[in-house]
Amino acid sequence: MRQNRKSVLVSLVVAAALVACSASLSRSDGLPTATMPDNVRGDYELFAQRCSKCHSLSRPLESGIVDDEYWRRYVDRMRRMPGSGITVDDEPGILRFLHYYSAEQERTKREARDRQAGPQ
Repeated sequence: MRQNRKSVLVSLVVAAALVACSASLSRSDGLPTATMPDNVRGDYELFAQRCSKCHSLSRPLESGIVDDEYWRRYVDRMRRMPGSGITVDDEPGILRFLHYYSAEQERTKREARDRQAGPQ
């Protein structure tokens, strides 16, 4: 009887961990495309499709990276990962999206700082 309870408890813990992991790897952590310029949407879709194969989209989106050269090296490294599905031809589109996203993040931060500083 005691062994059964232990088995059930272990099974519940494992099931909860699997649910948590699958939720963190879902594509729901992506961005709403409706707010993006038309010329960026296709690049974003490519980024979301390729990059979500191996990790959540929040990993690169919340990385704080803003340097285009760093992004180039990062995407190149990810392309070489087994199973990534990123091709050499995919890199320019992914990099265009990451450049756009980084620039938008920086613009948003700058505007927030300016609002906090108030009129000068």
